[in-house]
Amino acid sequence: MKYLRFTLYCFFIFASALVSSIAQADMIVESTRIIYPETKREVSFRVSNINKERATFIQMWLDDGNAAAAPEEAVTPFNLTPPVAKLKADSSQMVRLVFTGEPLPTDRESVFYFNMLEVPQKSNEESKLSFAVRTRIKVFYRPKALKGEMAEQLDKVTWKLVKKDGNWMAEGTNPSVFHLSFFSLTFGGDGKFDVISDGGMIPPKSTASFVVGAVDKITKPLTALKVDFINDFGGAINKEFPLSAGN
Repeated sequence: MKYLRFTLYCFFIFASALVSSIAQADMIVESTRIIYPETKREVSFRVSNINKERATFIQMWLDDGNAAAAPEEAVTPFNLTPPVAKLKADSSQMVRLVFTGEPLPTDRESVFYFNMLEVPQKSNEESKLSFAVRTRIKVFYRPKALKGEMAEQLDKVTWKLVKKDGNWMAEGTNPSVFHLSFFSLTFGGDGKFDVISDGGMIPPKSTASFVVGAVDKITKPLTALKVDFINDFGGAINKEFPLSAGN
């Protein structure tokens, strides 16, 4: 099994280096994120093969944030079953996560990542290439000692615009015990928002910086920021913040 995992992973790396951007996945995960409360003995979720004509073989594992780690090298305090599966056309599979009880911080969330590698069947057409596709989503371990809901903490974040190494950065400080993820940042002033930055995540009790493009082209000061935060169900919660200037 260890040799099989390594072979599949190497195939994924090779295929992704070629044209991963044009590969189309047949497999989907029922959620964009997984919440694992400490009080749960296990957490289950469903993965589905949406292709109505062919079966799909998948490999699944968790990592601790290192996306480049091979499956046999990724160590996390969870058992995942099944690690491999073959799904018939238009079918689904339940996946189980069980926390092993290894020590994790009790005063804040911990984040891990679920990986699903979809390995296509060999094509009968000599001129047709097949590529592996990997899906990777966050797994949040939530200690029972944490009080309140993640969505209640969003207003506590503070933001400022700073310049570092020649780049304008949005610097967000998250005083809460939750990881706060967002789809995008939109900057503006005088009621007009037109400078957009990609999504990201601020860890608990931490400050994180995100590159902002095209700021130098704006003639009016950027005094406000809109953030599309992501809730526990993958939906968006829009919040607006005053934007202070940093050094």
